[in-house]
Amino acid sequence: MKIWLLTHSEELKKPSATGPLVKQHLIEECEVITWSRVCPPKEILELPKDRTILVYLTDDTTKRALEDGALSAEHIIVIDGTWQQARKMYNQSPYLHDLKHYQIEGETSVFSKRRNQKDAGLCTAEVALHFLKKRQHPKTQLLQHSFHAFNQ
Repeated sequence: MKIWLLTHSEELKKPSATGPLVKQHLIEECEVITWSRVCPPKEILELPKDRTILVYLTDDTTKRALEDGALSAEHIIVIDGTWQQARKMYNQSPYLHDLKHYQIEGETSVFSKRRNQKDAGLCTAEVALHFLKKRQHPKTQLLQHSFHAFNQ
């Protein structure tokens, strides 16, 4: 499994960003790519669509990956930014629209460093932890502990 953080440039400047925490613990299994409106990232464009999912809310059931398919995906793309930034990034990135979309349901965020969060929304570290837990990844507990300490 590889987690791809498609990160808004403003997110890289924020001390409350959890993407760097994910990268710190999943050094080889995480890539951080700065999003560009005019230049789609070659690394994302080259990912095999049949083994890649995008973690993003959608009402289109034809785009949704089933739980078992999502958990066996080799490449997981996470849009890393505020909800407003994520919506903008998604809408201005047509190459993301054709990917299978995966929604994390039934989990509530405990992230306390930002205001105006969506009720059903998770921060980047929580998304990564969702997949690590589901796959019983050996670094789950380490990232969980670091996230809780960061979130205090």
